[in-house]
Amino acid sequence: MEYEEVKALREAWGDKDCDHPGFTDEILFGSKTGDFVCIQCGKSFTKRERDSMNRAGVHPKLTQLTEQNRILKERIDIINTRKSKFESMAAEVGGHTLLDSLLLQQQGVIALLDEMIESTEPS
Repeated sequence: MEYEEVKALREAWGDKDCDHPGFTDEILFGSKTGDFVCIQCGKSFTKRERDSMNRAGVHPKLTQLTEQNRILKERIDIINTRKSKFESMAAEVGGHTLLDSLLLQQQGVIALLDEMIESTEPS
């Protein structure tokens, strides 16, 4: 991530807590610095710091999964409270592009979740 992007991300994030769900290379003047940047808050980490977080049980992908699950639940709750407002979308002849796309994406997510659940079931 280029320095200007990092700077904007840090400003947008502010001083909120961050569990650093993932990292990307820090880039300055078109070259990698060797350090890493949190993709959520923009904080810089050395390779050693990043690796230490991973060894300490902070698994960025699991943290990201948990956060995205929380966001999905929140959005689904909003959709459920506004069901009546979506009736016109559902009734459109030939379908509604946004609704049809969401339904298709949900089917894919459900299939992936089922696959993950199956792969972690006790034998």
